[in-house]
Amino acid sequence: MAKHFELPPDRIADLLAKVLPGNLITVHSDGPIATLVPFYLREDNGQQTLVTHLMRINPQVNQPVTGKAMVIFDKADSYISPLWYATNDKLPNVPTWDYLTVHIWGEVSFDADPVVALKAAEELTLRMEDQTVLDAVGEEKLHKMAKAIVAAEVKVEKIVGKAKMSQNRHPDDIISLIDHIAANGNNEIADYLREVSLPYAEARFGMIEQIRDGCPFNIKSK
Repeated sequence: MAKHFELPPDRIADLLAKVLPGNLITVHSDGPIATLVPFYLREDNGQQTLVTHLMRINPQVNQPVTGKAMVIFDKADSYISPLWYATNDKLPNVPTWDYLTVHIWGEVSFDADPVVALKAAEELTLRMEDQTVLDAVGEEKLHKMAKAIVAAEVKVEKIVGKAKMSQNRHPDDIISLIDHIAANGNNEIADYLREVSLPYAEARFGMIEQIRDGCPFNIKSK
């Protein structure tokens, strides 16, 4: 992956600080299986762990897992029309797709103990809702419901974040993209283009202009 497409660590940390839906992918004897579930990130003495729960009847739980699990968080994306590029009249281009995604790998484990499963489910809920939501259901009903689920954990071993966000385009193209994408209501993509992609492109093309002008380095005369 090109360096400028890497999602900055601070952006990854901000994303994982929230409850996120992601595809939990596990490999079994007859091939991979995926389930879209919400996760929260737990930290214990420096060890990060993604926590969620699955239905007890899910084949991911019932079939032996062969190897590491993978979790894919596709955070945001947008179709990019070449007609949105400011330079397209002079240099026609093809459509593409911009996106933000985070891939995480690690050992997966399942715990069928209803107490552990309920704790995972409650923690997910309390990161989104007030305790009164669970109180209204009642402990007895919650414990009965917990018998139908299992806790699932992925110990984080590797994280790769990718932001293919038009960083390689001319600054004028990115400015034009921001206007079109914001008008379509995709503020997350528009904000990233404005805060990250545009400054990178301006610095990159500024350096290119320096080289073209015969001044590849900023050398001050003595």
